Amino acid sequence: MKFFNTYILFFVFLLVGSSMTSAQNCSVNAGGTATICGTSYTLQGTRTGSPVGNPTWSVVSKPSGAPDPVISNVNALTPTVTGMTYPGNYVFQISQVCNLGTSTSQVTILAPGDASTFTAGPDITNVNATVGTVNLNGVVPAGYTAQWSAYNIYTYERTSGTKVNNNATFGSPTSGATTFSLTKKADHNEDPAYIVTLRITSNTNPNCFYEDTAVVRFIPNPQLIIPSRSECLSATGATFINLSSTSPIFNTTTAGAAGNPTYGTSIAMTVNSQPSGGNITYWRIFDGALYFTGATTPGVYKFYLTITNASGTYVTPEITYTITGITPKPVSFLVASEPDQMTSYFNANSGGEVQCGMAGSTTPITFGYRLDSSDPVTNISTVLVSGVIPPGGAPGFTTSGAGTANRSVTVTPPSGGWRVGTYRFTVYTSNGSCIGATQYYYIHISDGARPNVSVNNTVVCYPGSGVVTATVQLPTVYKGVVNSSYFQDFGGKYDFTTVSVPNGAASPTFEASNLRSFTSTSTVIGNLTKAGVYTFKIKLVPSVGGIGAFLDKEYACSGTSLEGTFTITVAPQINSNAGSDQDVICNTAVSLVGNDPSSGTGTWSVISSPAGTSPVFSNASSPETSVSALSAAGTYTFRWTITTGDCVSTDDVNVTIQACLTISGTVFNDANGNTVIDSGEAGTSAGGSYIYLVDSSGIIANSTPVNSNGTYTINVGANSNYTLQLSPNVYPIGTNTATTPINHNIAGWVTTGENKNNNTGSGDGTPDGTLSATVTNASFTNYNFGLKACAAGTTPPIFDQRTN
Repeated sequence: MKFFNTYILFFVFLLVGSSMTSAQNCSVNAGGTATICGTSYTLQGTRTGSPVGNPTWSVVSKPSGAPDPVISNVNALTPTVTGMTYPGNYVFQISQVCNLGTSTSQVTILAPGDASTFTAGPDITNVNATVGTVNLNGVVPAGYTAQWSAYNIYTYERTSGTKVNNNATFGSPTSGATTFSLTKKADHNEDPAYIVTLRITSNTNPNCFYEDTAVVRFIPNPQLIIPSRSECLSATGATFINLSSTSPIFNTTTAGAAGNPTYGTSIAMTVNSQPSGGNITYWRIFDGALYFTGATTPGVYKFYLTITNASGTYVTPEITYTITGITPKPVSFLVASEPDQMTSYFNANSGGEVQCGMAGSTTPITFGYRLDSSDPVTNISTVLVSGVIPPGGAPGFTTSGAGTANRSVTVTPPSGGWRVGTYRFTVYTSNGSCIGATQYYYIHISDGARPNVSVNNTVVCYPGSGVVTATVQLPTVYKGVVNSSYFQDFGGKYDFTTVSVPNGAASPTFEASNLRSFTSTSTVIGNLTKAGVYTFKIKLVPSVGGIGAFLDKEYACSGTSLEGTFTITVAPQINSNAGSDQDVICNTAVSLVGNDPSSGTGTWSVISSPAGTSPVFSNASSPETSVSALSAAGTYTFRWTITTGDCVSTDDVNVTIQACLTISGTVFNDANGNTVIDSGEAGTSAGGSYIYLVDSSGIIANSTPVNSNGTYTINVGANSNYTLQLSPNVYPIGTNTATTPINHNIAGWVTTGENKNNNTGSGDGTPDGTLSATVTNASFTNYNFGLKACAAGTTPPIFDQRTN
């Protein structure tokens, strides 16, 4: 039983410790600093150690004039904060009562401010193009910058998505309230309808932006200037007159164009005269030209137009259109004898072929074409070498088939054989009075060096809110790079398809086709609104429809694919928080508490430490770790680094180790009761006693057992007031002596007094087992406690706890 008691006493004493500790035995972390998009955020509190009860969140500071943000539950670790409606920093503190002391941590949330009032203003559709200026009244909330942009509606609709701003400018593109004006007004050289976009971007978070659009559709100037024209009638029957270079231009066909009849512009043709059999009829204004139908008979047509809209009515002068003859129809490059030939190459009347493995060959290549069945075989064909000539010089050629509908061209390579590149030939046909359309035929000699179309997987950082974009590096450009002739005149683009997105994410956006052509080096994929993995397919296709399989055959020459799959990982940026600085005394190890890296990885590192020290982490990859080997006094700086993909955030924490100051002395058998260790008086542990260090708040800060010879040494902090208290009982460090008084009565002994006068004088005058100590920056010795054995059968006096 005696052994058991001794064991328990030793174990309890291990709990109370014998080295100086910090002021609390739990820790909280308020989470990493965050930059948000919006007015709410979920705080990310964590805690460790020995907390007592729930934590408490509070608002430390907010932007000047801002209303108080609302914390959904101040006693939860991860409450939601709403109402951060002013731009700027909001600082929140989490406080946690520990079994010993209190731990606090702060976090800063940078909010952009409320954007609910944002608008680009209303549509404007009632201003004449001859006036050409409108006032835009966008509303830009505090904390945001403005940027206006515009694109022409007709061009966008005509090109299936190309956004360009022609003939219009903003007075101040960075002001919410600004003007938008046509550069040319009465003679506007574009259809005067635009989409204007106001984007506001947070001053604090560039990934936090909002956009709103408005339509500005000027009423076009009806005073078209249309010259007379004389020409051979196109075999396709398309009849048009280009507007004069000084004429205003509008378009009547696409849905959003200013000249569309839906918006009030009407055009009527009045025919004054026309040849017998003619039935000329107005059709449309399109691409800067007046189109009409029914002019199919050679002769002279005379007419005028009446154009009416909200700006007034205009009647043109008489317009004369003369048809002098009819041109031959385009030839066809699709002939049964040449199965490798394809149409179209870059427009409806072009053709060509792709040849694999022909570089260096001297074998001639023959291409054929066929006259339209309605054209006489007496038509004369002309063939020319044109365009950019590949290295090695121009090829030779001979033609055959004159006087027949089926004709051919045999092309011989230049000296040294065919070169890698694209050879272009011009073909046109004449009937003696009219020349047909100019057509082109291309012989493409592939280099057979195309890799698979692929895009590297990409990682971008997501700050936790807002919208991010990813710049994707496109495949290596080869058109015009292999040599200047390579795929001349051909248009290709990369199409993107979204395969999958993270849950809740918006649909990604892709740039206009002209910004992702196969001569582009990169493109931007936007509207990435959630963290996670986005999967896309990329495919190389012709820029417009109706084009032959030239790209397919080019990649077939290399045995590679025109498409591939790639990912964009939007990695959440987790800002690191290394926890609160610590100031401890005589410790060789401390606990560190960083914030949770979530899906990322965290790493502790040593930034600086006193000379000769080499701190060691128990687990450098855990947010909650201990660091030991703090073998010298001074300041240690540790860094908590969180890495998520390419996103890296760091935060430092300082741990200051104060020098190991001590107070030492002796508990002795004061036989004569004079509080001085005289000759013949010896130290004693009085059967097993302890010295407790009590701080100015009445909390036990440290303790040590008294040695069997009565000596003791206890670690103390600098610049502090303490009392040393002698007791036979065991008390844990952290005990509040106001509620749990220390017992100073030792069975069989009576206190004679305490002496801190270097074993001289008469002691402190109050024999109560306590001794005061004011520590600055030096250790103390000879803090002695006098005891005297009680006579048999007597009871020692009972003293009240007090501080001397």
